[in-house]
Amino acid sequence: MPRISRVYLKTALAFLLLGVFTGLHISSAKHLAAGSTHPPYVVAHTHILMIGFFLMSAMGVALWKLPDAPANSRYRVGLAWAVYAMLVPSSIARFLLEIWLGYYPAAHGEPIPSAIFGVSCVQVLALTLFVWNLWPRIRGAQD
Repeated sequence: MPRISRVYLKTALAFLLLGVFTGLHISSAKHLAAGSTHPPYVVAHTHILMIGFFLMSAMGVALWKLPDAPANSRYRVGLAWAVYAMLVPSSIARFLLEIWLGYYPAAHGEPIPSAIFGVSCVQVLALTLFVWNLWPRIRGAQD
């Protein structure tokens, strides 16, 4: 397995743990009155599991299992690393900002919602670059 796939998959597993423990916190606050939770917790929990775990897992497996890119294609492993460098910090930031929003509600246009939108844009850019970079590998070396 290529190193980049291992890194994507290990990061996905770390995000899984973060998501599961966040869900446990939400559950304990709801059912045991142990702590507090706010609606943005659910958004943070869902987002870290969907983007952080499920999507990062799929990306790691795709980098591992798809056929090699044809010679002279635009695929670059360096771009896959750049996507990783964009996606991980923006996912963590989105998670933390959603939690923060639960404690400090803000209206549209204020700093926290604007920051959430900004890191979401970084995530969309990273995923778009991932697909663009990986596309030649979907066709395979024999095409």
